[in-house]
Amino acid sequence: MVFINKLSHWLNKISGYFLVFCFGLMTITYFGQVLLRYVFQTGLHWTEELTRYTNIAMVMVGSAMLAGQHKHINVSALEMMLPESLRKYLYIFQQLLSLIFFGVVVKISLDMVALAGTQVSTNMRVPMAYVYSIFTVAFAISVFQVIVYILNLLVKREVQ
Repeated sequence: MVFINKLSHWLNKISGYFLVFCFGLMTITYFGQVLLRYVFQTGLHWTEELTRYTNIAMVMVGSAMLAGQHKHINVSALEMMLPESLRKYLYIFQQLLSLIFFGVVVKISLDMVALAGTQVSTNMRVPMAYVYSIFTVAFAISVFQVIVYILNLLVKREVQ
């Protein structure tokens, strides 16, 4: 259990670094595009596409990171109405629903990657399978994080 919790912690840490990198990349490309367009009267045609895909990656990895920190939406009104002794079971039920959802989306995203096949993006000519694979990776991380949370609840370990 200690190894799984450390792996969960490191996944969150790596996700955080990835988000910082993506945000920096978006900032630099947008700033460069604005500078080129309004100062030099020219521009780069691929920056909008790069920023769009980077933004999607940030949202998806950020969502996986939230799953690792147990900050996704839940029914807090119901949690407050239940006695303390029953809340653990509600948490487990909520996480099982999340696990089912994330698992289904992993399957759908794998189908999307397969469907993308040899398609490439319009401007950057990047295979769309790479772009769509961010959904698979992010939701697979979410599945792992939810499983870790459920296991921690079941062994009565204090969850951070």
